[in-house]
Amino acid sequence: MESPFKEILYTDTIPSDVEAQSIRDFLVGLREEMAALTEEIITTQALLDQLTRKRAILDEFVAAHVALVSPVHGLPADIMQEIFVASLPSGRNSIMTEQDAPLLLCHVCRLWKSLALSTPRLWASLHISVPSNDRTLSSITGAVSGWLSRSGILPLSISVASRETHDPPTMLLNTLIGFSLRWGHISFAFHTYQSLDPLASLSPADVPILRTVAVKGFGVFVVDFLPRSPDAESNNFRFMGSTSIHSITCPNLLSLSIPLQWEQLRQLCVPGGPGTSMSAEMAFGILQKCPLLETCLLEITPGPDPPATLCRMEHMRNLRVSATHGGAEFFDHLITPNLACLEYTSYEGLACIPILTSSPPLERLILRAFPMPTETFLEALSLVPTLRQLLIAAEPWLLPALALDGNNPDPLAMLSLNRTDTGDVLCPNLEQLELRNLGAMSDETLFEFIMGRGALEGVSRLSSIQALFPRPMQINIIPLLQPLIDDGLAVSLDYPSFPSLSYSPSKGLEQNGADWAPVLEFKQGW
Repeated sequence: MESPFKEILYTDTIPSDVEAQSIRDFLVGLREEMAALTEEIITTQALLDQLTRKRAILDEFVAAHVALVSPVHGLPADIMQEIFVASLPSGRNSIMTEQDAPLLLCHVCRLWKSLALSTPRLWASLHISVPSNDRTLSSITGAVSGWLSRSGILPLSISVASRETHDPPTMLLNTLIGFSLRWGHISFAFHTYQSLDPLASLSPADVPILRTVAVKGFGVFVVDFLPRSPDAESNNFRFMGSTSIHSITCPNLLSLSIPLQWEQLRQLCVPGGPGTSMSAEMAFGILQKCPLLETCLLEITPGPDPPATLCRMEHMRNLRVSATHGGAEFFDHLITPNLACLEYTSYEGLACIPILTSSPPLERLILRAFPMPTETFLEALSLVPTLRQLLIAAEPWLLPALALDGNNPDPLAMLSLNRTDTGDVLCPNLEQLELRNLGAMSDETLFEFIMGRGALEGVSRLSSIQALFPRPMQINIIPLLQPLIDDGLAVSLDYPSFPSLSYSPSKGLEQNGADWAPVLEFKQGW
C-alpha cells in the first residue's frame, strides 16, 4: 500500500503539527476500511460455521446408512462372539470400566449389548479394586455378583486388590465365596491376613476346580493389629489344600500350617516378607516335596546349610532365586537338568555357577549379581551355549577393584562375548540382549559390540537390543545402526533425562522481606 508519508514511515522522525494532522486525516479512511473488513469476516465466519454444522449432520446421516450395509452386520452371532472374546485384554483379568471389554461392547448398540451379555466367556474373568468407601463397596459388590452370574458354568479367573487397611470387605468376599465352586484362578492382594478372615469358611471341597492361588500384599503384609495365632491365619487358607491346585504364590507360606498337596504342584512362588525367612535347608525341604515342580520363585536367607545329599528337580524349567546370603549353599546342592530360564539376584556374587556346570539347556538368563567380576561373568556364559536371551542388570567388574569405593567397572566386558582370549565366541545362539545400569560401557563400545556380533560367522543373528543407561547419551548410534535396523534388528536405547540448568543473572539476588532471619546490629563492646 502506498503512503504519502513513506519518507518518514518506519523511522524515528518526529512529524510536525501539520504532518501529524495529515496523518490523522489519512487514517480515517483506513479505519473505515478495516471496520468493513471486520464485518465481512464476521459474516463469512458465520456462514462457514453454518456450512460446517450442515456437513457434520450430513456426515452422521451418511455414516448411519453406511453402517446398515457394513459387512459386520452380516456376520453370524457365533462369529461375532468369537471377535468379542478376542477383544478381551490379554495377560490380565477384565476390569469394570466402559473403556475396556466387555463393558465397552455393551455401549456400541443394542444388538452388541444383547450379544455380549449372552456370551459367558466375556464375563469369566474379573479384577476387583476394593474401594475404601462403604457405599461404593456395596455398589461394587452388586456389580460383581451381576458380572459373574453372566459367566454361566465356566471356570472363573478373579483377582481382588485393596490398598486400604480397613476392615475385611466381608460382603464382597462372601459374594465371591458364593462362586467358589467355579474358581479356576484366584488372587488376593491385601495388607493383612486378617482382611481375608471370611475365607475361613472355605474347605478344599468348596474349590474343586481351583488351579492357581496367589496371596500377595502391596509391598509387604503389615502386622495385624490384634494378636493372632498361626492357626487363626492358617484357617483362612484351608481351601489351599485342594487336590486340584497346581500353582501357589504366598510370601508367608512356611509359617502357615496348611496341608498342601505338595506332590501335585507345578508352580511355587514364595517371595520374602516381614517375619519370613527361608534358609537353603528349608528351601530344599520344600523342593523335595514337589517332584513335579516346573516353575519356582524363592528368596533365600541366611540359615543352616542344606544336607549333603543333592536335590534333583527333573521337571524344573523356570527358576528365580533372590539370595542375600546362602545362595552358594543352595546352588551347590541343586541339579536341574532341564532348566530353561534362570533369574538370579544376589549380593554375594555369581553363586549360581554350580547349577550351570550341569549344562542345562538354558535359553534365558537374568543376572542381578553384585559383585560380578568379569572373569566369573564370562565363565558363567561359557557354560550356557544354548542361551538365546540374556539380561544383565549389574556391571561386570575388573579385579582387583582399585577404586576407593571398591568398584572398578569393566567398560569393555561385553566385547568379550564376541571373542574370548581363547578365540571362542560366547553365547553363539544369542538373539535378544538387554542391558541395564551398565554406566561404564560407552555408546561407542555398544556399537562396536553390535557390529562385531553381526560380522561373526556361525552364530545367530541378534534380533533385539535393549539398553537402559544410568548416564547421558554420549553419541547417537542409532543412525550408525540403521543398516542392521533395516535388516530386522530392533534397537531400544534409553538414557536418563536431566533438567537443563539455565543461567539467570538474578540468581542469588535477595529481595526485600524475602529472608526471614533478622539482621543483627552488633554494637561495640559485645
